Amino acid sequence: MMNAPLSPAGLREGPVLDRIAGFFWAGLGAAVVLALMILLLPDKVFLAISNYLQILVAIAAALVFLYFWYREGRTEFLLYTAGAFGLWGISNIAWYVNILMGMRNEVFPSLIDMGMIASIFVMSLAIQKGFPRKQIAPHILLGILILSLVIPVDVLVTVGISAPTLVTLLYFFACGSLVITGLNHSLMNYPKVLAGILLFALTFFIYPLRELFFVTNPVLPVIGTFVAAGFSLIVIGLLSTSTGAATA
Repeated sequence: MMNAPLSPAGLREGPVLDRIAGFFWAGLGAAVVLALMILLLPDKVFLAISNYLQILVAIAAALVFLYFWYREGRTEFLLYTAGAFGLWGISNIAWYVNILMGMRNEVFPSLIDMGMIASIFVMSLAIQKGFPRKQIAPHILLGILILSLVIPVDVLVTVGISAPTLVTLLYFFACGSLVITGLNHSLMNYPKVLAGILLFALTFFIYPLRELFFVTNPVLPVIGTFVAAGFSLIVIGLLSTSTGAATA
């Protein structure tokens, strides 16, 4: 039996866990339905629903893990996990407020991006704190890092060094590091958590490129649903480990 990042000993409130899991399953379902409706809803309506869903899921996840942190001996893993969700949620609230105020051109690059990038690194720290290390072939990890940097380096070469291109590089480096950390810390044994991490990383591989080159593309706002779905899967996966579902 692999040690789960959430200890089953302190989580005996079955109905409470079931309700929490049900909330995030609903969030996952809502994200899937919303993604399928991207071409059916007006742009502003889709953006509003997408952002409300992302913020709701992120802040709810932060509160859930703060609760677990308080109940479970205040372990670092739970605090870092809550911090990653909370920091991302606050950053996205700031992003959407800027949109509502008509400052679309000022959201990238900005301090908001620093908050989002920081949340990715905090999520990596949470994985390191909560999951056992599992040695992966170094050439695989190096390959992932190289692949994650090819596009932003190409952007730097073709477009030139600027704040937007440097922030793009930071996003890709942070996301590549997150994927590497996940693979190097046993997340293949936690498929829901890994799927959520990959969706989160995929979002922010795409996001800076959208802001640089495809800001008017009608389909790319779908990445917002990736965040809501990814966060929901992470929480669902971690709750399932708390009941002893993960083994190795």
